[in-house]
Amino acid sequence: MKIGVILKTLSSEYWRYVSAGIQDAEEVYGCEILLQGPPSETSYDQQMQMIETALDTGDLDALVISPLQPDMVANAIADAKIPVIALDTKIPSDKALTFVGTGNEDAGYQGASYIADMLEEGDEVAIISGVQGDPTAEARMAGFKKAIEEKGLNLVATQFADAVAEKAVDAMQSILQTNPDVKAVFCNNDEMAVAANRAARQAGNDQVLTLGFDGIKSGVEAIIEGNLTASIAQAPYEMGLISVEKAIVAAKGETLDEFYDTGTTNIDSNNASDYLVGLEELLSKVK
Repeated sequence: MKIGVILKTLSSEYWRYVSAGIQDAEEVYGCEILLQGPPSETSYDQQMQMIETALDTGDLDALVISPLQPDMVANAIADAKIPVIALDTKIPSDKALTFVGTGNEDAGYQGASYIADMLEEGDEVAIISGVQGDPTAEARMAGFKKAIEEKGLNLVATQFADAVAEKAVDAMQSILQTNPDVKAVFCNNDEMAVAANRAARQAGNDQVLTLGFDGIKSGVEAIIEGNLTASIAQAPYEMGLISVEKAIVAAKGETLDEFYDTGTTNIDSNNASDYLVGLEELLSKVK
């Protein structure tokens, strides 16, 4: 079988873990995989072109997509003649036969609850999210907010930084200028969380708790070094591997479940060193 896979990008560490799972799936399942991804997570037009081209070739048995713009992708696959699998981010279409990824709202709630237990009722907190309107970012933010409300914390600012570290620095600087008493910031990925931590330290505030999301190598190293409080680690390798497996199952005409949750793990100073060893092994797999 020939399976097409179009990720949000191939240029970030997180998506390299996903790619490692996809590449291993090629050997495990004896299939041929066409793996692609645009330059960045805001390269919307390039990803749409990749999807349209993949559907037009007529030589794929199934297509796995991590959509940058789920609504636009739903329109693009409306007439798809092959099975489509949503990876990492849901696609609002009956043509997407299943979703392989993280239960993002539950994961956001889990991570924010962990940090909230270190704070006192009424403490000020902030959120730095990814691309505004992205359903994955919105789901994580909903989980963060639910935990914040339940714990009696005061959400004083929400900023969007397009999942980019440099923009997260500006966002954190803006938050601290207006809200110097912020005690914690919940971020949509590790790169932004590490950048936010750095910005806080440069502003003379080294007590701000910072929560990341993804559990990538740089984030885990930052935890070990004391430059990040914790990260909600996804299972990107498993996402890649399982998405290809489900694509093959669908191509054979078999029924899939609606959702395959690959789970999350809280990473902090207690387990970061051991977790890092596993990440380095995964990175060595990427071709």
